[in-house]
Amino acid sequence: MVWIAIVDDDPNDSTPLQRHVDTYCRTNNIPAMIRVFPDGLDFIRATEHFDIVFMDIRMEKLDGLDAAHLMRKINKDACLIFVTNMAQFAIKGYEVDALDFIIKPASLASITYVLDKAMKRLQESSNTTFSLKTSEGTASISSNDITYVEVFDHNLVYHTVKGDYMVRGRLSDVSEKLDQTRFVLCNRSFVVNLRYVSNVGSDYLTIGDTKISISKSHKKELMQRFSSYLGDSL
Repeated sequence: MVWIAIVDDDPNDSTPLQRHVDTYCRTNNIPAMIRVFPDGLDFIRATEHFDIVFMDIRMEKLDGLDAAHLMRKINKDACLIFVTNMAQFAIKGYEVDALDFIIKPASLASITYVLDKAMKRLQESSNTTFSLKTSEGTASISSNDITYVEVFDHNLVYHTVKGDYMVRGRLSDVSEKLDQTRFVLCNRSFVVNLRYVSNVGSDYLTIGDTKISISKSHKKELMQRFSSYLGDSL
């Protein structure tokens, strides 16, 4: 799942931009959560850890450059794309490590170009490919698509957005290969991808419709990692 934010105080610009982004994701079979923010303040107050951010530069409550500086304090890895009708201001994007900028009004062609760049960067920075030897053959899966991994009847089950895969193996070996900023043990039988966790309770967490128990020995670390992932610790 890719989390995408669109920050723009003009719905005449944000609505078609959202439509183009949604079209791109559907065309390329990319599971995505797209959220639109009417101003920079609402965006900064949000708890989601976005992968891609489309940021208008000129906004009344908090302009895009200031919002981007604040975002970088809690999210250093997001692919930031400025959206503006004043190209002369876009060069300031280098101050906040912007990936690119597009000129209003956004077209599907310009959105496709910048999202191709963003997806490539995301895959290079966080993706690990697993070749799994299942009973039906060899399957290649991306770590970005893994929601959680569990030990079941002496087998490993990889639960992904594209289906489940059962293989022989040890959970400890899998944990070592996964990005430690996104994957965490919640008990001795489950490793979860924090990207897909929608709720953390006192003794369980929720991924989709599944509730997974949190052991006492793992609770402190999981809560710290989840808080850090969302940016709340800063």
